[in-house]
Amino acid sequence: MVLVLALDDGHVLSVRSFVLAASLFLCLTAGISEAPGQADASPGDGLFSEAAVRGDFEFLYETLQASHFELYAHCSREAYDRYYREVLGSIDRPMSRLDAVRLFMPFVAFGQIGHARIDFPVQDYIEYIQAGGTLLPLDIRMQNGHAYIAYNYTDASALAPGMEFIALNGRAGARLVESVSRYVSAERPYMVHAQLESMFPRLVWLESGKMDAFRVAVRPDSGKDTTVTVDAAPVMVLEQQKGAREALQNRRKAELLSDGIAYLQPGPFYAAKAGETVDTFEAFIDGAFRHFIESHARDLVIDLRNNPGGDNSFSDPMIAWFADRPFRFASRYEVKASSQTRRVLQDLAVEEPGGVSAEMLDAMGQRENGETFEFEIPTVQPRRDSTFAGRIWVLVNRHSYSNATTVAAIIQDYGFGTVLGEETSDVPTSFASSAQFTLPETGIVVTYPKAYFVRPSGDEGPHGVVPDHLFHFPIVPAEEDSVLQEVLAYIGSRRP
Repeated sequence: MVLVLALDDGHVLSVRSFVLAASLFLCLTAGISEAPGQADASPGDGLFSEAAVRGDFEFLYETLQASHFELYAHCSREAYDRYYREVLGSIDRPMSRLDAVRLFMPFVAFGQIGHARIDFPVQDYIEYIQAGGTLLPLDIRMQNGHAYIAYNYTDASALAPGMEFIALNGRAGARLVESVSRYVSAERPYMVHAQLESMFPRLVWLESGKMDAFRVAVRPDSGKDTTVTVDAAPVMVLEQQKGAREALQNRRKAELLSDGIAYLQPGPFYAAKAGETVDTFEAFIDGAFRHFIESHARDLVIDLRNNPGGDNSFSDPMIAWFADRPFRFASRYEVKASSQTRRVLQDLAVEEPGGVSAEMLDAMGQRENGETFEFEIPTVQPRRDSTFAGRIWVLVNRHSYSNATTVAAIIQDYGFGTVLGEETSDVPTSFASSAQFTLPETGIVVTYPKAYFVRPSGDEGPHGVVPDHLFHFPIVPAEEDSVLQEVLAYIGSRRP
C-alpha cells in the first residue's frame, strides 16, 4: 500500500512555497473565468454585506479552533482573541471578496504555522492580469534581515541585482517587508523571508493595489543611496519570465557528470504537467537509477533546490533505490478529531475506498471531537532487486519545501546519505497533513493542519533540515551554477 498523507496538497497552486508563476500563467492562458463565491455577492455591485463578511469571519475562527491540530502552539489564545476582536470590529461596511481576503489572510497567518493559511487570491489576480494589471518589477533576496534586489524586470541599469533595497515610494524597505509578511503563513521569520523571495511583487499588489510607477531607493556597494523611478511592469511580462525561470528550476533531469558522479533533479513530487502520474514519475526514476548503476557511478547528487515538494507516493520509490533498511517520513504522527476533518475524510474515502483516508476516518470514529490520537505510519521497504550502492548527496536550499524537506530529513536521519547546501526554511517536524473548509458566504478556502508529525530522528526543534556541510548561496545566482560546482569539488575531495 502506498501511503499518501498530503504533507501538502500536491498541486502547485496550493504548495506552501507560494511558487505560483508558471501555474498562474497556465491558468490564464487556459481561460479560467469562474470566481468562487461571487454568486453570493450582492446583485450588481460585487460586494458582500457587512453581515455576510462578519458571519464568515466568525465561522473562520470557530472552525479553526475546532479543527486545527493546535491553533495556539506559537501564539497565545489571549493574543489571538484580541486580534479577532480587532478584525471583527473593523468590519463595518460591505466588502469585495478580495478585500475580505486581505482581512482574513493575515488573521490565519497570525498563528505562525505554515499549513494554516488562505492561499494567495489566484482568481482575483488572474482577473487583474486580464485587465492589464502591473506590478513592482523587482524580486528580492533576503540576507541577514536585509532585502537585496535579486531580479530586475526593467531595463533600469541603476537597479542592479545585488544592490540593497532601501525604500519604496518613501517607505522604508524594512517596514514594507514587515507589512507584507503579515500575509505569509510560516513557523519562523526565515521561512517568511524565503517565501517573500518568490512572492514580493504580488504581495505588494495585494496590500497596496495597482500603482503605475515606483520610486525605488537602493544602496550599491559604494554605500551611497540612490533613488530611481521606474514604471510598473505588465504582470504578464513579469509572470512569463518568472514562470520560465521556475519551470527550469523544477524540471526533471538525470545525467552523468564527470568523474563517476551522477546527477538527479527529480523535480516536484507531484504530477506537474498534463499526462504525468505516479507511474510515469516512477518510470523516470527507475530509468535514471538503472542508467547510473550500469554506468558504475560512484556518487549521486540529488538536487532538491527550489523544489516545491508534493507527497511521498512520488518520493518513496526514489528513496527505496538506495535505502538499506525500512523507512518512514515520521517517527510519530498524531491526528485531531473534528467534525470538519470527518467531512473531509468522508469525501476522500468515497474516492478511494479502503485507502488511508478511510482508515483514518475509522480510527477517528472511536474518538470524540477535540481528541488527538496517534495514527500508525507504515514503513516503506527498500528495493529487493537492483539498488544503487554509491554515495548519496542531497543538495537543498531555503526553497526546498514540503516533501522535499521531508525527503532530506529521511535521508539524513536514517543515514542514507549526506545533506549539503543551506538550511531549509521549511521544517521537517510540523503541524501538517492539510485539510480545507470553505467560508459559506465569500467562498474563501481556508487550509488548516489536521495532524502533527515528528521527523524520523524524533527531533521536535523548530528548525529546518540543517545540512551536514553548509555552502554559501550568492544573492544573485551565477549562470554557471557556482554552488553545484563547489558541491562537485567537495564530493571529489571526499573520495577515499
